[in-house]
Amino acid sequence: MTIRQWAACGLVFGLLAGAASAVLAQDEAMRRSWGAEARAEMDRLAPLAGAWSVREYDSDREGGWTGGETAYTVTIRYLLDNMALREDVPERPVKPWRLETTIQYDQNRDVFRLVALDDTWGNMDVYEGVMEDDNRLVVDDLRADTPFVNADGSRTHFRLTIEIADRDHHSMLIEASGDAGETWQPFQRIERSRIGS
Repeated sequence: MTIRQWAACGLVFGLLAGAASAVLAQDEAMRRSWGAEARAEMDRLAPLAGAWSVREYDSDREGGWTGGETAYTVTIRYLLDNMALREDVPERPVKPWRLETTIQYDQNRDVFRLVALDDTWGNMDVYEGVMEDDNRLVVDDLRADTPFVNADGSRTHFRLTIEIADRDHHSMLIEASGDAGETWQPFQRIERSRIGS
């Protein structure tokens, strides 16, 4: 290429880069308005953000709960301009596997979506559901059909109910279903208390 052709290419690239910059530098209020509904819904989960002391209880399948002696800590924080909440991977002294979850609101489908990924089975489990009026987020993995597949080939779906008691306490009830959601049985209960103020 000649120097003149290189210069012409440089001019074209410069114009394209300038146009791209103009598009990317849209008014902040306009950009934020695109996700206004999602942010408003995610604000309902604001009490979940912070550092937490966690205790887990396993169902004994007879209406009682066992465990909960050892606590561990987790941190839940907002991401992406408050468009998502992530529970960072905790160090778990009680169980040998670790879990990371992210919650977001899909304003196009009017559902909350929770994605869970662990370091043992490696499944990305996708849950969808709604926030009920009594500060309970109820999600399950039925629609996404991402159940845990047992060694015998049977499938176990899960439903998660996160209940915000107040700013300093929330819980998660995990229920299991072996019949694709026709019936649910208690599986695990997780209780969280805020650390600090």
